[in-house]
Amino acid sequence: MTRNMTKVVDTKIKRVFETSASALLIAAMIIVMMFGTTSAVSADTAGSWAITIGDEQVLYVDSYEEGQQVIEGLKDYYLTQGATVLDVQFNPEIKVERATSASGGSGSYFAAESTSVSVDDAVAKLSEGKTDYSLYEVQEGDTLESIAKAKGLSANKLSTINGSKYDTDETIKEGTYVVIYSETPYVNVTTVEKITSAKSIAYDTVYKNTSSLNKGQFKVVAKGSKGERQYVKQVTKLNGEVTSSDTISSEVTKEPVDRVVLKGTDSVTAQKGVTYDFADGTDVVEYAKKFIGNPYVYGGTSLTNGCDCSGFAYALYAHFGVNLPRVGQTSVGKTVSTSNLKVGDIVFYSGHVAIYAGNGKVIHAVNERLGIRITSIGYTGYVYAARRIFD
Repeated sequence: MTRNMTKVVDTKIKRVFETSASALLIAAMIIVMMFGTTSAVSADTAGSWAITIGDEQVLYVDSYEEGQQVIEGLKDYYLTQGATVLDVQFNPEIKVERATSASGGSGSYFAAESTSVSVDDAVAKLSEGKTDYSLYEVQEGDTLESIAKAKGLSANKLSTINGSKYDTDETIKEGTYVVIYSETPYVNVTTVEKITSAKSIAYDTVYKNTSSLNKGQFKVVAKGSKGERQYVKQVTKLNGEVTSSDTISSEVTKEPVDRVVLKGTDSVTAQKGVTYDFADGTDVVEYAKKFIGNPYVYGGTSLTNGCDCSGFAYALYAHFGVNLPRVGQTSVGKTVSTSNLKVGDIVFYSGHVAIYAGNGKVIHAVNERLGIRITSIGYTGYVYAARRIFD
């Protein structure tokens, strides 16, 4: 196209986009000229063999053998590597025949090439399909993104073919014309394959209690391994997209092996300044709530039949594998500030013990009248010390 011709094309497109709708027909003719039309090409200049789809010669190669390679290459493009091919169908029919002429009619994009193409290029172009262009009249509120979404296109590609004149999220003036595109395959390729695939089967983790380890301690004695299940499926695809998939067979080819972990059940004896991480203070309080309303019994350590305040703390922590002193519990655990309490901390009053429950509350065996209750932290007096067992 000469420089003068280019200038005329640009001027006419500008008129369509920015002025009268009467120029629409002219612009459409220009777009066809730019994107869709070709001049006649003789068989001598375009290669001696043509790839024909339906009744249309769409590109040229140097030999019949190369033409067959293009067809086989197009098949391979859509087939799954390693699969058993049951059927491949082209619609419309694709064949290799002696080139006669390229008419330049509708859809003859490749006929514009003055020389034959390589096998790889031919396969790439046939698999990409053809792109047609048209004009779209912008409606109120339209952006390239909204247009693309409505028509199943790429907003970035719309921006590119419109000369990057608009941002993809920019609202375009109503009545403006923008170029849009549509992509259609030159040929629809239907493949039917028998595909063998494998999926892993997760192993289970089995815990076994042992008194040889303390609570909170674990030891892996068998790592475990995944199993495998093999599937054979008949899969039908259209242009590479699965349209149906039917399982022919399914078989476990390798059984999973359990992971085996020893779980400690032995208790630990609480030590001064020592905390443990195999449980959490929240767990202690949630467990303690199960016994609200049960009786207070002086000297008792039973959460169900009755306990006193220190017996309550003693029994709770014993459940989680920590042996506290029956009395004198300030001698174990980590000393913490009463202004920095965490749920599960043991708090001490003059002659009384409780478990901090959070939000200024404690849970404890209050007295013979109330039994095990949740109260405010100051209900039984002033807290002078606190110890942490789980951190």
